[in-house]
Amino acid sequence: MNSILIIDDEQSIIDTLSLILKKEKYNVTGCTDGNSALKLLADKKFDLILLDIKMPRMDGLEVLTEIMKIDEDNVVIMISGHGTVETAFEASKSGAYSFLQKPLPDLVELRLIIKNAIRYKLAKDELKKIKNELLENYKLIGESSAITHIKDLISKYSDINSNIYIYGESGTGKELVARQIHLNSKRNKNPFVKINCANLDPDIIENELFGYINPQGIPVKGKFEEAQGGTIYFDEISNLNSNVQSKLLKVLEENKFVSGFDGNQINIDIRFLFSSNKDINLEIDENRFRNDLFHRINVLQINIPPLRERAEDIPELIRYYTEKICKFNNIPLKKFSQNAEQLLKEFRYPGNIRELKNLLERILITIDNNLITAEDIELNSTGQSKELSELLNKNIPLSEFQNESEKMFIKKILNDYKYNVSQTADALKIQRSHLYKLMSKYNIPLPSKRN
Repeated sequence: MNSILIIDDEQSIIDTLSLILKKEKYNVTGCTDGNSALKLLADKKFDLILLDIKMPRMDGLEVLTEIMKIDEDNVVIMISGHGTVETAFEASKSGAYSFLQKPLPDLVELRLIIKNAIRYKLAKDELKKIKNELLENYKLIGESSAITHIKDLISKYSDINSNIYIYGESGTGKELVARQIHLNSKRNKNPFVKINCANLDPDIIENELFGYINPQGIPVKGKFEEAQGGTIYFDEISNLNSNVQSKLLKVLEENKFVSGFDGNQINIDIRFLFSSNKDINLEIDENRFRNDLFHRINVLQINIPPLRERAEDIPELIRYYTEKICKFNNIPLKKFSQNAEQLLKEFRYPGNIRELKNLLERILITIDNNLITAEDIELNSTGQSKELSELLNKNIPLSEFQNESEKMFIKKILNDYKYNVSQTADALKIQRSHLYKLMSKYNIPLPSKRN
């Protein structure tokens, strides 16, 4: 049963409205002053509040302000016998849903107004529920200093309209950070539009961004227009070609673009987020990315550390994903023993959280034990294990073994990080220049020279 609170200093008004609304099967509560109503609202939620404007001691507009402080999702209809346009505007600005003039509308119209207001409240509650579910699905797991710092930055940056550049290796959670920024912002009721630059066909990317006329002659909105009022997220921005980079730079500079289907100029109100797993400074040095565009997108920056640098978060990540994976696959909830967690903490995870999640899913589905121990966990066997076994059995001097094993290890780590030299050097904890020297020493082709 939907609940309604009536706040009016005239008991007769409360009684009359209560009689009407109770016949409509609403649960009705009345208060004759603002202070008692606010005390009640601090402990109880209502689907709708009817609030008189003219009241002694604390008038309706003051009460409305306090009501919205308690919960900005409260739905309030203001009632007045002396209403003016200015008063109605002030009430609307303070968060009122609607404004009714005394004498009240006829019964049919009043019922419809009440019904629509409660539907609006239910819709707001549903949106809030969805938002909370999204926040849960996209939340950052961990309490390490690195993750705590990122959470602080998300809170700090959410309602700032400046562009944000999010940097991190593949699988670290760049999209999670972008969605958290959007969901925690005042733009969260408007669209979050993701553009995966790595998967966009270069021949159609301009159509995707600016709109176009399809073969049936129907105008199709571009991503910029779709994102109006909300957030647009360019994932792996370094993959955009130079022509599109130039056009994006112009949009960022002018806050407007020309529609691809009617040629009209459209002003935009969009929050821009960007991410990359590449070292953009290296991309700039090699003339693959515009320096002026990077300056434009890199106003604020969030760097997400790789999982190997925050291993203390792995036990919490294990428990979080174990619960989600077991629930999704309809299997009994399992646990990892302390020695199993310790073993998983020692892995390097070149694929970061994505790799950990995939590993956990494989373990939880294939191992039947409710308590998974270190003995149950096996690393995927690879070609390197055979090569290492052969090397160990070769009749060679120590110096040659050291060189061959070092070469094998460097090739393995380069392969793990898809020949991203910066990330490989970081994983090896050496300078990039030193890695280049080792690659040259062992005749390991540079990324640009690989077949």
